[in-house]
Amino acid sequence: MTSSQNIARSAIYKYLSLAIDYPAGLAAELLSSGSLFTEIAAHLGKLPAAYQALTGELPILQKELSGFAEMEDLQVAYTSHFDLAVNKQSCSLYESANIMPEAKAEEIAGFLVDLESFYGGAGIVLSDRDMPDHLATELEFMHFLCSQERFDLQADFIKLHLSNWIPQLAQSFLKREAFPFYTSLIMLIANYVQVDGPQ
Repeated sequence: MTSSQNIARSAIYKYLSLAIDYPAGLAAELLSSGSLFTEIAAHLGKLPAAYQALTGELPILQKELSGFAEMEDLQVAYTSHFDLAVNKQSCSLYESANIMPEAKAEEIAGFLVDLESFYGGAGIVLSDRDMPDHLATELEFMHFLCSQERFDLQADFIKLHLSNWIPQLAQSFLKREAFPFYTSLIMLIANYVQVDGPQ
């Protein structure tokens, strides 16, 4: 893998992290300007296999995003899709909720401690407000690992975490009546992780 390809991988994970996070601040700015998916497309161009597999998904996402007249509309859609406090039927963007939905609090706490230890082993300490198993946090961590060229940890993290639950999240999203934008975004993330992961 060339240095420019690794930089592209890092950038794609960063942009995907922003796209799936609550649409405020930088994420809202990049989404409303349309530059987020333009940037992903530019970086995909440096990764032939990923480009071939995923480039057709980006215009669809851009078109679906244009269906939201205001950023506030996208924020409402995000909250109704992913915030269990607002909508009990929403999809969780937390790994623990997807892989261990019936787990007791102490089991989830143990899982989160192990995940934070994984981050710590790479030199990352999360702020108190960041949940270690939120999809945006995990994608941001992959951005960091790619930027540091920590190939061993990248492969382990994809195998032990991202590949372990994102396909399941994507399938559950396909079964729901969801805003097409978020369904397509989750599918893009799942497909990118699959293409990028160890073969």
